[in-house]
Amino acid sequence: MRHLSLALTTLAALLFLPLSAAAQQQPFGDYVIYHGTMLTANLHPEVARQYNIQRSNHRGLITVAVRKNVKDGPSKPVRADVRAVAVNLSAQRRQLTMHEVDEGEAIYYLADFRIDPPETVRIELHVQPKGSKDVHVFEVSRQFQAE
Repeated sequence: MRHLSLALTTLAALLFLPLSAAAQQQPFGDYVIYHGTMLTANLHPEVARQYNIQRSNHRGLITVAVRKNVKDGPSKPVRADVRAVAVNLSAQRRQLTMHEVDEGEAIYYLADFRIDPPETVRIELHVQPKGSKDVHVFEVSRQFQAE
Protein backbone atom coordinates (compact mmCIF):
# COMPACT_ATOMS: atom_id res chain seq x y z
CA MET A 1 0.00 0.00 0.00
CA ARG A 2 2.92 2.34 0.74
CA HIS A 3 4.21 1.81 -2.82
CA LEU A 4 0.83 2.65 -4.32
CA SER A 5 0.55 5.77 -2.22
CA LEU A 6 4.08 6.86 -3.17
CA ALA A 7 3.44 6.14 -6.85
CA LEU A 8 0.20 8.07 -6.87
CA THR A 9 1.81 10.98 -5.08
CA THR A 10 4.70 11.17 -7.54
CA LEU A 11 2.56 10.79 -10.65
CA ALA A 12 -0.11 13.16 -9.38
CA ALA A 13 2.55 15.71 -8.52
CA LEU A 14 3.94 15.52 -12.04
CA LEU A 15 0.54 15.87 -13.64
CA PHE A 16 -1.11 18.40 -11.39
CA LEU A 17 1.60 20.75 -10.15
CA PRO A 18 1.64 24.31 -11.45
CA LEU A 19 3.03 25.10 -14.89
CA SER A 20 6.41 25.96 -13.38
CA ALA A 21 6.83 22.27 -12.57
CA ALA A 22 6.41 21.33 -16.27
CA ALA A 23 2.80 20.11 -15.91
CA GLN A 24 0.16 21.53 -18.23
CA GLN A 25 -3.43 21.01 -19.27
CA GLN A 26 -5.30 21.14 -22.56
CA PRO A 27 -9.08 21.70 -22.55
CA PHE A 28 -10.85 19.57 -25.16
CA GLY A 29 -14.65 19.84 -25.24
CA ASP A 30 -15.98 18.03 -22.15
CA TYR A 31 -12.48 16.76 -21.37
CA VAL A 32 -9.26 18.11 -19.90
CA ILE A 33 -5.99 16.49 -20.91
CA TYR A 34 -3.22 16.79 -18.31
CA HIS A 35 0.35 16.20 -19.40
CA GLY A 36 3.83 16.59 -18.01
CA THR A 37 7.45 15.83 -18.84
CA MET A 38 10.49 15.24 -16.70
CA LEU A 39 13.86 13.52 -16.52
CA THR A 40 13.43 9.99 -15.22
CA ALA A 41 16.36 10.67 -12.87
CA ASN A 42 13.93 12.81 -10.86
CA LEU A 43 11.55 9.91 -10.17
CA HIS A 44 11.60 8.45 -6.69
CA PRO A 45 13.47 5.10 -6.89
CA GLU A 46 10.46 3.11 -5.62
CA VAL A 47 8.18 4.67 -8.24
CA ALA A 48 10.68 3.97 -11.01
CA ARG A 49 10.92 0.33 -9.90
CA GLN A 50 7.15 -0.08 -9.67
CA TYR A 51 6.61 1.20 -13.22
CA ASN A 52 9.77 -0.39 -14.62
CA ILE A 53 11.24 2.99 -15.61
CA GLN A 54 15.01 3.43 -15.77
CA ARG A 55 16.14 6.45 -13.74
CA SER A 56 18.62 8.43 -15.82
CA ASN A 57 19.65 11.93 -16.88
CA HIS A 58 19.45 10.51 -20.42
CA ARG A 59 15.81 9.42 -20.32
CA GLY A 60 12.73 11.63 -20.51
CA LEU A 61 9.23 10.75 -19.33
CA ILE A 62 5.89 11.96 -20.67
CA THR A 63 2.71 11.43 -18.67
CA VAL A 64 -0.83 11.99 -19.90
CA ALA A 65 -4.15 11.77 -18.06
CA VAL A 66 -7.64 12.50 -19.40
CA ARG A 67 -10.54 13.58 -17.21
CA LYS A 68 -14.13 14.23 -18.23
CA ASN A 69 -15.93 17.21 -16.78
CA VAL A 70 -19.14 16.17 -15.02
CA LYS A 71 -22.12 18.42 -14.48
CA ASP A 72 -22.64 19.02 -10.76
CA GLY A 73 -19.59 17.06 -9.64
CA PRO A 74 -15.86 16.51 -9.85
CA SER A 75 -14.28 15.43 -13.11
CA LYS A 76 -13.77 11.69 -13.68
CA PRO A 77 -10.80 9.82 -15.14
CA VAL A 78 -11.42 8.26 -18.55
CA ARG A 79 -9.48 5.84 -20.70
CA ALA A 80 -8.13 7.13 -23.97
CA ASP A 81 -6.23 6.11 -27.05
CA VAL A 82 -2.98 8.04 -26.59
CA ARG A 83 -0.35 8.06 -29.32
CA ALA A 84 2.91 9.99 -29.10
CA VAL A 85 5.88 10.73 -31.33
CA ALA A 86 9.07 12.36 -30.04
CA VAL A 87 10.91 14.62 -32.49
CA ASN A 88 14.34 16.11 -31.80
CA LEU A 89 15.86 19.25 -33.37
CA SER A 90 17.40 17.09 -36.12
CA ALA A 91 13.85 16.01 -37.07
CA GLN A 92 14.50 12.43 -35.99
CA ARG A 93 11.13 10.88 -35.11
CA ARG A 94 10.59 8.14 -32.53
CA GLN A 95 7.21 6.51 -31.94
CA LEU A 96 6.66 6.27 -28.18
CA THR A 97 4.90 3.31 -26.60
CA MET A 98 2.37 4.65 -24.10
CA HIS A 99 1.64 2.36 -21.15
CA GLU A 100 -1.68 2.61 -19.31
CA VAL A 101 -1.65 2.70 -15.52
CA ASP A 102 -5.10 2.32 -13.93
CA GLU A 103 -5.14 3.25 -10.25
CA GLY A 104 -8.96 3.38 -10.04
CA GLU A 105 -9.27 7.04 -9.12
CA ALA A 106 -6.72 7.95 -11.78
CA ILE A 107 -5.73 6.61 -15.19
CA TYR A 108 -2.33 7.62 -16.56
CA TYR A 109 -0.46 6.98 -19.78
CA LEU A 110 3.33 6.91 -19.50
CA ALA A 111 6.22 6.63 -21.93
CA ASP A 112 9.93 7.05 -21.37
CA PHE A 113 12.43 7.78 -24.13
CA ARG A 114 16.13 8.33 -24.72
CA ILE A 115 17.49 11.89 -24.73
CA ASP A 116 20.93 13.46 -25.00
CA PRO A 117 20.89 16.58 -22.78
CA PRO A 118 20.89 19.38 -23.41
CA GLU A 119 18.24 18.42 -25.94
CA THR A 120 14.97 19.95 -26.99
CA VAL A 121 12.30 17.38 -27.74
CA ARG A 122 8.92 18.08 -29.32
CA ILE A 123 6.29 15.47 -28.54
CA GLU A 124 3.31 15.18 -30.87
CA LEU A 125 0.30 13.84 -28.99
CA HIS A 126 -2.91 12.36 -30.42
CA VAL A 127 -5.50 11.80 -27.68
CA GLN A 128 -8.93 10.25 -28.27
CA PRO A 129 -10.98 9.75 -25.10
CA LYS A 130 -12.98 6.50 -25.05
CA GLY A 131 -16.52 7.25 -26.14
CA SER A 132 -15.49 10.27 -28.21
CA LYS A 133 -15.16 10.33 -31.98
CA ASP A 134 -12.84 13.32 -31.82
CA VAL A 135 -9.05 13.20 -31.58
CA HIS A 136 -7.24 16.09 -29.92
CA VAL A 137 -3.84 16.71 -31.53
CA PHE A 138 -1.28 18.99 -29.92
CA GLU A 139 2.45 19.32 -29.26
CA VAL A 140 4.53 19.58 -26.13
CA SER A 141 8.06 20.96 -26.32
CA ARG A 142 10.65 20.57 -23.60
CA GLN A 143 14.33 21.33 -23.30
CA PHE A 144 15.87 18.61 -21.14
CA GLN A 145 18.95 19.52 -19.11
CA ALA A 146 21.02 16.96 -17.23
CA GLU A 147 21.07 17.70 -13.52
